[in-house]
Amino acid sequence: MKTTEISTAIVANSSNSRQEMEAGFAKAYQAQLAWSQRKITERTAILSRLRSLLVESRNIIADAIESQSRQDFRETIASELMPLADAAKWLHRRAKRILAPRYLDGGGSPIWLGRLRSTVHRVPHGLVMIIGTWNYPLFLPGVQILHALAAGNAVVFKPAPGCDRVSSLLVSLLIQAGVPIELILLLDSSVESAQRAIEMGVDKVVMTGSSRSGRVVLHSLAESLTPSVMELSGCDAMYVLPGADMHRVCDLIVFGLRLNGGATCMAPRRVFVPQKSSEVFHRLLLQRLEDPRQKSWTTKLSPQTYQQLWDGVEDAFRQGARVFSGQPNRNALAPASQPPDPIVCGHLVLTDVTPEMRLCAADLFAPLAMIIPVEDWSDALRADSRCPYALSASIFGPIEDAFRLVKFISAGFITINDVIVPSADPRLPFGGRGESGFGVTRGNEGLLEMTFPKVVSARLGSWLPHAKLPESSDQELLDGLLQFSHHHRLQARLQGLLQTVRAAMSQRKTARKSDRNEQASNPKKQNSFKTN
Repeated sequence: MKTTEISTAIVANSSNSRQEMEAGFAKAYQAQLAWSQRKITERTAILSRLRSLLVESRNIIADAIESQSRQDFRETIASELMPLADAAKWLHRRAKRILAPRYLDGGGSPIWLGRLRSTVHRVPHGLVMIIGTWNYPLFLPGVQILHALAAGNAVVFKPAPGCDRVSSLLVSLLIQAGVPIELILLLDSSVESAQRAIEMGVDKVVMTGSSRSGRVVLHSLAESLTPSVMELSGCDAMYVLPGADMHRVCDLIVFGLRLNGGATCMAPRRVFVPQKSSEVFHRLLLQRLEDPRQKSWTTKLSPQTYQQLWDGVEDAFRQGARVFSGQPNRNALAPASQPPDPIVCGHLVLTDVTPEMRLCAADLFAPLAMIIPVEDWSDALRADSRCPYALSASIFGPIEDAFRLVKFISAGFITINDVIVPSADPRLPFGGRGESGFGVTRGNEGLLEMTFPKVVSARLGSWLPHAKLPESSDQELLDGLLQFSHHHRLQARLQGLLQTVRAAMSQRKTARKSDRNEQASNPKKQNSFKTN
């Protein structure tokens, strides 16, 4: 069967009809039971076949990505195809070890618990819903789908609006690789389909999107207490320390402006520059921004993003911000009666920005950077703390100084002397804090997010003191054991040990006396014992 034929069949089986969705859910749960019984190595071997299929279909995939901000095929290879193929390769090599049961014998357990043999199993949730994003419609949901399947789950995939073609193609390639067709339920990109799927019941939701959308989804999940991972927006900080390589700093600011047309959640938005270094920094950055190749560069923004951008820019102008580079131009938006067309936009870099401005707390997917002058790194930290987003940050400067600063920055992913690109390493987890969400995707931790721990603990031996009726000496024994185990003073610990021994001897004496009394009151049992 051809890829397009498979793709059409999947979409037809997951229409907005509730009856069809219920049938798809039932088939997905049945398929998940069989899929989860397969060996992990067998599951990841199937998923690893996606790598070759991505290569063979690379041109079709590039054509299917309808992002207005995508510049060229080169960008699709670097930001979508390569990272996704590497993730499949990494899973095939590492998933078995990460998801392996963890065995614990008696060594290291508290002495008062006695002999136990315990095992921590990683168990798939069941049906995981992936809510995709539009700016990287292949890589970001693709990795999450791979992790969910590798862990033994079935998947309900809801693509972002405008990403139906590439999402359908991704699912088709997974089925060609050997994933059972019933295991992935592909929804359309409407909000209603996601709401209906949540109402019908899923076991976990992994969402990539804006903080506004994240709140809406969390509200829907609250009624059923469905767990979730929220990978949400950012307004990322760049710290420029004394001694930083200013050429590198300026090159990477331009890279952040250009990558995917500025539609990258990790793009450096707020650039904290010491006033002592500002003259050199401004001169070098302006050289790059005024390069004819950069000046002629443009991207396309949706009317909604463009409106949000210029509302923030005009607010910043009123508070003293200035244009450092770019041509601010509030293009006339189409009347409501006309279909909105994308708006062509070049880069925009502002200077004299202060942390109080609205733009410094906005999750804009546009080629915008803001230069914020600071006295020192402590001043930069205070300015950064005013932003509610904490997805990622970058630090430029001597490596020792950068590492000292790391512990004070609240962000999920921090790069030193680079931006964005290191996060494509499949070994590394990715997630934020605050308005940027919670939980992680990718890496060991992202794979474990697709499971829950099931603990099995077996009692060894016959010692069950908690099953006996309470005795007067129990309190003395436990109090002594607590002192012996946890007091910081040696003398107190020794006293606790003596108290424990006395209480244990008293209980043993009481037990012997009880046995004698029982034998005396039951001579038949005693004679029977002697005869035997």
